Amino acid sequence: MEQLKQESQNTKGFSLIEIVVALVILSTSIIVIYQVILSTSISVYSIEDKYLAKEVTNNRVALMNTLEKPLRPQTRDGKMIMGGKEWIWEEEYILSASKEFLEFTIMVKREDSESYAYKFSGYIVNE
Repeated sequence: MEQLKQESQNTKGFSLIEIVVALVILSTSIIVIYQVILSTSISVYSIEDKYLAKEVTNNRVALMNTLEKPLRPQTRDGKMIMGGKEWIWEEEYILSASKEFLEFTIMVKREDSESYAYKFSGYIVNE
């Protein structure tokens, strides 16, 4: 009876292989969850930049239609702070097929970026 009791005490618990397999599964799950969180954070950051660049463009279009009307084909550029970040904008005006309109393109990027975050093209009445 005592021998049976002693054997049952030795077989209680998990083996080393079972623990290693459980740790491998746990660590893999943690890595996958970390990657999902990281990619989501990067996506949110990118969307925020695109939104702010679009707002800079909207401001430029509003100014173009009111206070800073282009009088001839030209190129303009400048800086603006939006959302606590400094943005560089570039505007290009060219004559369209009809002399009544100027075709414009506005490109916006962050000051520390090589590529443009937002590009917008359209037409404005040539007055």
